Amino acid sequence: MADVPEPGGCQSCPNPFPDYYTEARHLVSRMEDLGKLAARLEAGHDLDAYCGVLTFGMRGPGGRDPKDAHRLLRKPLAALAAARDRVAERHAHNYRGGEATEELLLIGTASLLHSDFHRRRPGKFRLPWQETWEEICEEALEAQELENPSSDQLRYDYRYGFDRWCEKWLTALMDLSHAEQHDRPSPVAARWARAHDVLEHAIKRDLQDEPWAVRLADRLHHTGRGLVAGIAAPMADRVVVAYDGREVIDLPWAAQELLWVQYPGGVRETSRSQHHLTALPRLFTLLDGLSRRSLDVIADTDWHDSPTVYQEAIDNVPKAAFSPDAHCWWNTNAAGRLPHLLATARADAASARRQAQSAQAPWR
Repeated sequence: MADVPEPGGCQSCPNPFPDYYTEARHLVSRMEDLGKLAARLEAGHDLDAYCGVLTFGMRGPGGRDPKDAHRLLRKPLAALAAARDRVAERHAHNYRGGEATEELLLIGTASLLHSDFHRRRPGKFRLPWQETWEEICEEALEAQELENPSSDQLRYDYRYGFDRWCEKWLTALMDLSHAEQHDRPSPVAARWARAHDVLEHAIKRDLQDEPWAVRLADRLHHTGRGLVAGIAAPMADRVVVAYDGREVIDLPWAAQELLWVQYPGGVRETSRSQHHLTALPRLFTLLDGLSRRSLDVIADTDWHDSPTVYQEAIDNVPKAAFSPDAHCWWNTNAAGRLPHLLATARADAASARRQAQSAQAPWR
């Protein structure tokens, strides 16, 4: 603070000290926030903390642009940005591939069902499976009634609470906050366990005196797991997608950043957002944002594609396509232009691989 110049004898000159002090306090607070996220990641699997690092805001007080920071704070602000990148990279291997990919697919499927459920209450889905939650779980209710015949009033109570139970169950699956694992083998198992606990609590609260409430929760949870698995399995095949960074994907907000960590590809930076070209499971292309398609399918993919291929392709998209006036940048090119660029990038990459192999073994 001693380095902040005083305004001198000029009475009409603004005093720089208050702004500097406010910015400095905000910067120290952000440093503490990053430290807390790093400590949580060191303690174990914490998807919420990692997403917090990925979306860690570098803006100043009131959302001010970091470029407008006081000149004396620019160096520590840059150090904070570098520290954030180091934390993200240090833990990236825990949130790429394997169980982390399975966890994101689970969250994506739950988000898809939740979106449909909200759009078509009470639970009528618009996608190909078309069954309603009541139709899927009617068998579970009837099985309980064979053991404990219920009155019409109890059946009414069941139907009345069903929408609420369904939504709570899906919300628990999407929740990014830390789920206790104990001796469970994976974060996915912990997520399923939390969803079951939430469902059981909701049913017990609504059907307090019914001895079959716990068994009903077990059966609904088991049926729901089968539904989610049935939806996710045929949609795990990868397709090439283009994403306009100004759109919104119907995933929990921070999980959108995790999507690009798990499925890296080509990225074009603009003044407003990031535009992606990559390959990811078809499931995510069904998540609408702002009533529009946020992820547009460009082509089926070859499993040998790499981020280098997608980067080379997106780098050759004309700059004008990314202007603020271009609503969907992949539609601003002539028909087939983007698939052609992708095919060219694949061919170039294959040629480069062959040349590298020839250089290593020229006798072949």
